[in-house]
Amino acid sequence: MGTKMSNAPVYYSLAQVRFNTVALLEQYVPKIQDTFRKAGYPDFKKIVVAAVALAKLGEGQIPTFQQEARYQFMNENKTAGFIVEPSSISFQTTDYDTFDPFLAAFSRGIGIVHDAVELSYSERVGMRMLDAVTPGPSEKLSDYLAASVLGLTEQLGERTLIHSISETRTQKGRAVLNSRAIIHKQAEKGVAFPEELHPVPIEIGAKFKEATGVYGIIDTDSWIEERSKFDVGGLEKALDSLHDEIILSFSHMVTEHALSVWK
Repeated sequence: MGTKMSNAPVYYSLAQVRFNTVALLEQYVPKIQDTFRKAGYPDFKKIVVAAVALAKLGEGQIPTFQQEARYQFMNENKTAGFIVEPSSISFQTTDYDTFDPFLAAFSRGIGIVHDAVELSYSERVGMRMLDAVTPGPSEKLSDYLAASVLGLTEQLGERTLIHSISETRTQKGRAVLNSRAIIHKQAEKGVAFPEELHPVPIEIGAKFKEATGVYGIIDTDSWIEERSKFDVGGLEKALDSLHDEIILSFSHMVTEHALSVWK
C-alpha cells in the first residue's frame, strides 16, 4: 500500500492505458457518463481538439487537420477525474493519498469503459508523478535534492537561474523509466506543469499554489508498451510494478532531510 506522508510533495499523478481504437465511442458515451456520474464523477464535458495527420500525396506527405473528441469526467471538486478518448483512458488527480486508492479509482474507471465498449486489447500502460520541492526560507535545494540531479544550480555564483534539467531514461525488462528533475525560478505563484500536460483540467492543492522563487520538480514517468488481451487484473499488476519503479527513482533523487520533512 505504501506509507502516507503527512506533508507529501506530490501534486499531480497520472495513469493511462491505451487500447484498440473505438471509432464509434460517442455512441457509448451516454452509458459511460451515467456510470461515471454515479461513481462520483458528475462533472462531464466533451472537448473537441484539432489533430494533425500526415496524408501521402505523390512522393511526399502533407499535413491534414481533423477534429477529435475527448470526454472528461471529473469529481465535484475537480481534484480527480478521467479523460476518455477513442484509443485511451487517463486518470489524473491532485489529491493523491497512497497508491492503493489511486489504483482502485483507476481500475474502476477502466472497468466502466470496458463494460460499455468491450475492449479487445491494451498496448500501453503508464504512470507519471510530479513532486514539488520547495525549500523553506533558510534552506537550499541541495538540502532536498541529490547532487546527481542538481546540475550547476548552486555553483555559478551571482548568475540568475533560468532553468536546470536532469533526465535519465532506463529500462528493466519491459518497463521504461524516465527520471527527470527540473529546477527553475517561477515568475508567478504556483507550481508549474510540463508543457505536454497542458491544459491540466484539475485544481492543484492550496499549498502548491503558493510556491515562489527557485524550486524543483521531480517528474517521474514509467510505462510498458506491449499488446495483450484487455484484462483489468493484468493492468493493475503492471501499474503496481510501474509504481515500484517510480518510488525507486524518487528515493535516489531526494535526501534524507527531504524525507524527514515530508514524512
